[in-house]
Amino acid sequence: MDRQVQVEYLSGGNASGLAATKLVVDVEGAVINPGVYELAGGSRMKDVLVTSGGLSADADRDYCEKTLNMAEEVKDGQKIYIPKKANDDTLAGYPEANNVAKKVNVNTASMAELDTLWGVGSARADSIVKNRPYQSLDELVSKKVLTQTILDRDKDLLSVY
Repeated sequence: MDRQVQVEYLSGGNASGLAATKLVVDVEGAVINPGVYELAGGSRMKDVLVTSGGLSADADRDYCEKTLNMAEEVKDGQKIYIPKKANDDTLAGYPEANNVAKKVNVNTASMAELDTLWGVGSARADSIVKNRPYQSLDELVSKKVLTQTILDRDKDLLSVY
C-alpha cells in the first residue's frame, strides 16, 4: 500500500495564511526621498525615515531630536513632515515687522510662551506640554487641550513646526 503525502505551503508569513497588514504613509519635508511609501504593519517612525532615505542636510535635527519618537508606531494614512532648519536671515531686522518671529510653536514653546496666548493660562499651557507632540493645530482640539474658540482666536499665532 503506497501512501502519498500532500504538503501545503502557506504564503504570507503568518500561520493563518492571511497577508500581512500594510500601511501607507506620506513623508514630506527635509528627507532625502519625500513621497508616499507602503510599509509593513507595525512599522515605527525609524523605519519610515530609513525607507525615505533619512534626514536631508537641511533637516532641523534639533526639532527631530526633541519632538519625534523614533519608536512610535506609525498609522495607516499618516503624514509625517520633517521641518527644515530656519534660515537665520529670515529673522533679521525689526521684530515688530517680522510676523515669523511672533509664531508660537506648540511642540517646542515654553510654558511662559504658551501663557502669553489668548485664553491660555498656566493650566492650559501645562496640558499643551503634556500632550506633545502635535502633527497639526487641530489636534489641540481633538486632544481636548484647547476649545475650538481659543484655537480660532490664536490660530494665526501658532505653529506646529
